[in-house]
Amino acid sequence: MMRLTLCSCLLALVTLSARVDASGDQGLCRAPEAAFFNCRTANRAYVSLCAPQPKALQYRYGIAGKAFAFPQEVAGSSGRFRIASYARFGVERTEVNFSNSGVDYALFDYTEDGVRRAGVRVVMADGKEKEFLCKGRIDSRLAELKTVLQCDADHALNGGACP
Repeated sequence: MMRLTLCSCLLALVTLSARVDASGDQGLCRAPEAAFFNCRTANRAYVSLCAPQPKALQYRYGIAGKAFAFPQEVAGSSGRFRIASYARFGVERTEVNFSNSGVDYALFDYTEDGVRRAGVRVVMADGKEKEFLCKGRIDSRLAELKTVLQCDADHALNGGACP
């Protein structure tokens, strides 16, 4: 009987762990929002791109309860974001870009020769640039947004043209 109880406890623990792993760490995105990008930076802040409703995206940076969010009003907000991408053998680069109050933001996911770099690049109005790189697990579905977001024809990744 003790063996059966121990097996039952182990099975329950494994089932609970599988449920937690399957849900993943959604960062600053909340259920039932779709997370198109999520990672943690070296300073433990989250970088997240969430879809709170159809045709709506919201960028979030920070920690739960203390996060910067853009835009504040999410209805129809996908029009405020642009996408750029480039691919060739061994190279895939995707960026989702937006501007807010003279500051440019680029969520990026780059893979080159099997090495992956992702995070957010922030360019201030005075031209100063700062990158916040992902450390550890990176959940990115940015490429899925190519059919949803407007292509940024001026972006170098797009080669000056959109498909």
